Amino acid sequence: MTVRGRDAMLSPLQYALRDVKADEAELWVRRRRSAISRYAKNEIHQNAVADETHVQARVVVAKAVGIASANSLDPADLRRLVADATAAARESAANDDWPGLTAPAPMPEAQAYDAETARADARSQADAIKRITAAAKERGFRAAGTHQIELNEDALANTNGAAAYAPGTMAYLRALVTSESGTGWAEDLGWSARSLDPSDVAARAIEKAALDRDRMQLPPGDYEAVFEELAVAEVLRFMSLTGLTGETVKDGRSFMAGKFGEQVTGPRFSLWDDALDGRTLAIPFDVEGTPKQRVTLVEGGVAKGVVYDRQSARWFDTRSTGHAADPRRYSVGGHAGNLTMAGGDAKRDQLIRATRRGLLITRFHYTNTPDPKRAAMTGTTRDGTFLIENGRITRALANVRYTMSALDLFSGIELLGPQRLARDWWSSNGMGSIVCLCPPIKVARATITGSSPI
Repeated sequence: MTVRGRDAMLSPLQYALRDVKADEAELWVRRRRSAISRYAKNEIHQNAVADETHVQARVVVAKAVGIASANSLDPADLRRLVADATAAARESAANDDWPGLTAPAPMPEAQAYDAETARADARSQADAIKRITAAAKERGFRAAGTHQIELNEDALANTNGAAAYAPGTMAYLRALVTSESGTGWAEDLGWSARSLDPSDVAARAIEKAALDRDRMQLPPGDYEAVFEELAVAEVLRFMSLTGLTGETVKDGRSFMAGKFGEQVTGPRFSLWDDALDGRTLAIPFDVEGTPKQRVTLVEGGVAKGVVYDRQSARWFDTRSTGHAADPRRYSVGGHAGNLTMAGGDAKRDQLIRATRRGLLITRFHYTNTPDPKRAAMTGTTRDGTFLIENGRITRALANVRYTMSALDLFSGIELLGPQRLARDWWSSNGMGSIVCLCPPIKVARATITGSSPI
């Protein structure tokens, strides 16, 4: 992969903004180059590369905002884009709460970038996949999945003099191992390909596939449970979308609304958003060019704060925390997309041994929220759901439906393991952009409302 670099990404934006006939104007560009190798039945069957450029212009005329987008950094195309956004602004109603575009500010250095990962090719991806398929073949199992390497470059310039550029990389490897009777899932995620461990991914998925036999149905009810990191990330996604932004507080949809300084969940639960943590996937500024800040959201179960973009900060007479999001995916009001949940030192075996009778959940599939105000989530488990009895995994379970408020779930945390980088199902499949540093947990109560047929 070829990195375009700061000048190639930023200079065309600054040139196109010269002599703009408007009160304010901004250009933001994201370049995304993604290389994916897909495999099934222990063989690679597809290599695909996509290199996409998205440019957005925002132009302000008398507090009316016009927006236009394109996919070219050619100077003539950018000037045409700015003209289109200007024309849209002149036809739009004024936003009396318009906060103005961001001013220049010192910018932290990008941490989630690895030049070697940006240069990775299909052969290196194939080598990692081969280690997984070889291990699966040795057990007589079949492996399928994806290996993805991504290079992102973001740049922003505006007529206030703000200018920012940052590159980022992402490496992702997942395996679905299938036996004659069941399935097992495992994955690794990081900003460096060196952080992926194909042998460990294979071992974890194979272990679960081997255990997934002679399934039984679990009756509905409340059970002790061990949630692995992917399952925890799924729950955190709904906390983010339903309650951790200025917009959701303003609309009264957030579980935080009117609760700041009060206990909203259990004392073992703490959560913050920190794009500057060197372990996560992020760049140091948002799509408005505001430097990102660490924001404490919940501390010891007490509601502490939410994230803001410039518009929601204006609503609450505060400052943006650098959490404006890609407008193609999220609405105005802020987005908590780099969540870190406090962890502990309990190993997976310790979590299981601490469970008298309950279940282990690897991950969820097709989740939704029946009650946003309580950050409730419903969804079915998949690829590794097991019954735990007297501290041991004793049976495989048919997939179960879980329905419960995140606040109630986290009120029952009894043990926490070490943090791991993970994404929810939606984000892993390109339908969201939330990354979590989160631990596996053992909880006193998880509500199961149904079971799949055996």
